[in-house]
Amino acid sequence: ISVGLMTEASFLGGLPFMQSKVPSNENPLVIGSDFSGIITAVGSKVNKDNYKVGQRVCGMNHQQSVFSEKGSWAEFTITQEKSIVSIPDAISFTDAAAAVMPLFVIHGLLEVFEKKIKGKERIVVIGASGGIGSMLVTMLHKTFADYNLHITGVCSGRNEEFVLGLGADRVADYTKGPIEISLKQGDEDEAGMYDVVFDIVGGQSSYKSGKAVLRKGGSFISCVGPEAWIGDEILSTTAKISWVGRVLWYSGILNKIPGSHPMYYMVAPSELGKATYNMAFENKVIPHVDEVFPFDDIDNFKNAMDLVRSHRVKGKVVMELK
Repeated sequence: ISVGLMTEASFLGGLPFMQSKVPSNENPLVIGSDFSGIITAVGSKVNKDNYKVGQRVCGMNHQQSVFSEKGSWAEFTITQEKSIVSIPDAISFTDAAAAVMPLFVIHGLLEVFEKKIKGKERIVVIGASGGIGSMLVTMLHKTFADYNLHITGVCSGRNEEFVLGLGADRVADYTKGPIEISLKQGDEDEAGMYDVVFDIVGGQSSYKSGKAVLRKGGSFISCVGPEAWIGDEILSTTAKISWVGRVLWYSGILNKIPGSHPMYYMVAPSELGKATYNMAFENKVIPHVDEVFPFDDIDNFKNAMDLVRSHRVKGKVVMELK
């Protein structure tokens, strides 16, 4: 079994009911959510025409206490029919595991985008070299090729060639100052205002930069919200209330007020979008796996976690269990 690795001190910074249950000797905690592997047993309520023993699948379990599903960082896990998709023979277990979390989130992002797309949109992806952002750039480039999109990826300068290779038309280096300055520079074909900003990083600076480059009525679509890298630290009660309040303000209230501000969309998918996975696999949208760690000792585990927490990974990190 291979598992996609995503490390957070606390899911969504510690929002109520969004945490794993407290472990005990009787019920130890197995962490992890996304996985790929082979079905070894099938329950009586599963549609045997869809899934059978020996089939290659990938999927995601929701560990938070509101869902109480099993963790995936183990040799075996238990999952539900709705939470898995079949893996084509051409896709490796490693690539499938790495694709689960990005495509889970991308499904929500594209649900908003597909309702608005007309063609020739100018798009910014903030966080274009990470696990989600890198697959989003490739998905936009390959699956919406007929729409003639112009894609700008925001990343550090050291990842410029990587992001261009994913299908971006242009790169803006966030290490050189506010990204809105870079986005407004360049020749006539590159400079100017944008129609959509996908925010994979979060925080006030991302929103400020996105707002500065979006046309009137443009769309700011975030999967993180007003707190950058939410989940890296457990938020205080005040910070939790502030986060929820800002999300409600931007997406629920401000969107209804006329003005020059962009439309704000906070994406929080709760189910696997199987159609998005099939679309990605059919179009050969494969995640970039930066490193694979064997899950055989605590040092490998720590090294993998440290790498992900550095926010300097190109694509994804995968743990391989044998």
